[in-house]
Amino acid sequence: MSVLDKFRLDGRKALVTGASRGLGRAMAVALAEAGADVAITARAKDALAETAAQIEKTGRKAFVIPCDVTDRQAITDCVAQARKDLGQIDILINNAGIGIVKLMQDISFDEWNQMLNVNLASYFYFAQEVAPEWLARGAGKLINIASIDGLIAESHTSPYCASKGGVIQLTKALAVEWAKQQINVNAIAPGYFLTEINESALKDPVTGPLMVKRIPFRRWGEPEELGPLAVYLASPASDFMTGETVVIDGGQVAK
Repeated sequence: MSVLDKFRLDGRKALVTGASRGLGRAMAVALAEAGADVAITARAKDALAETAAQIEKTGRKAFVIPCDVTDRQAITDCVAQARKDLGQIDILINNAGIGIVKLMQDISFDEWNQMLNVNLASYFYFAQEVAPEWLARGAGKLINIASIDGLIAESHTSPYCASKGGVIQLTKALAVEWAKQQINVNAIAPGYFLTEINESALKDPVTGPLMVKRIPFRRWGEPEELGPLAVYLASPASDFMTGETVVIDGGQVAK
């Protein structure tokens, strides 16, 4: 197998959460471009249809499965449907996420729980659902989307930082637990990427320039720049890599 062939995903089947837009959409399309069929999930069915259309343009199959990741039963049903549609699940990208920007003392009980449920608990539960299949087969690629805020701290984002720090530790724990079965578990920690969710912050005349100044590259990342890294971690090229968190942030954490 040549070096470039090791990055191919021909015949692989992937499930991507939070794939209705932004980073999730970019990664789902990248997996398809590398040869995988992809099941995509989020709450927004119409936006998922747009992602599916982009996947199908690559010649691969796309399966739309709406799911509320805060509902434990819905996660079970989602994975079961994805397995039925795809035949099996080889790759899982946990990407669903939300953010709340508030002072710590202003965050409500419900907001805290919602943040942890979406950003951390859902990752555990999706992994738990694919575990029997992967452990029996002795193969699987789990990619958790963390954040540089799981490594460094920012004001007004304590629940988000806590949830993403938890994702990094969950990644390490599962990597160790599943190593004997040759299952790869890694995380990606993105910095500031231009998505619909944070576009307003970038365009803000005060906040935008201040955020860009934090990045040595002096620009935000484009969602499509995350795709190749997701493909690498999903492909045979990363077979000897597990328990790692790969930072992609234009140099922000390196400062």
